[in-house]
Amino acid sequence: MTASISDLLLVTISIPPRRIEQLLDALAQLPHHINPELRYEEWRTCVVFPAYRSWLNDLERMIGREPFEGATLQYTAVAGQA
Repeated sequence: MTASISDLLLVTISIPPRRIEQLLDALAQLPHHINPELRYEEWRTCVVFPAYRSWLNDLERMIGREPFEGATLQYTAVAGQA
């Protein structure tokens, strides 16, 4: 099955700064090409990247692992989609 542009999401993973290196390493191990953008807030680091809806299970499983306590995963449809 081929993913379409309507399946494209903007994913944000918010994590404590001390866990960012572990998160980036874990993202690199996934079978998807992820090119993250880092955004820094006062007490959190946000990792933002586009992803297809079919990737969500892998991302949710990854975030559920022990090293990522305190992390949150959010996603929205890419702007311009209905």
